[in-house]
Amino acid sequence: MASFLPERRKIDASIDMTPLIDVVFQLLIFLMVSSKFIKPDVQVDLPSGKGEAVQVDTKVDRHVLSISPENTITLNGAEIALENFENALAAAITEAGVKRLEIRGDTTSELGTFIDLIEKAKLAGIESLSYHKKAPVESE
Repeated sequence: MASFLPERRKIDASIDMTPLIDVVFQLLIFLMVSSKFIKPDVQVDLPSGKGEAVQVDTKVDRHVLSISPENTITLNGAEIALENFENALAAAITEAGVKRLEIRGDTTSELGTFIDLIEKAKLAGIESLSYHKKAPVESE
């Protein structure tokens, strides 16, 4: 027996998630490629101070000097001996033409090393000298 009633069709009410997932992955890839990850040369525990902290402008050319807790010296990512610091800095100044030095010293590094490096930096031709510190903690 043949039925003359029309067949009921099922309506597909699901949403296709493929285009949405594609767009999310493209945004994720774009953000990962366009991001700049900065890793410090040497891990140091910066000292804190009560004075007002000034934001460091990372766009300005400068040489970065790091002093580790063991008083190991790193200039622009390359470890150097204290005896060779003045010559290495003078060579870096000549090569890059930059006469600005930023010092990142650990809290436990020796003051004598810090002062010796400042004096050698001035002899090497540094005109602008700055240091990094932790921002003061606001107490309530």
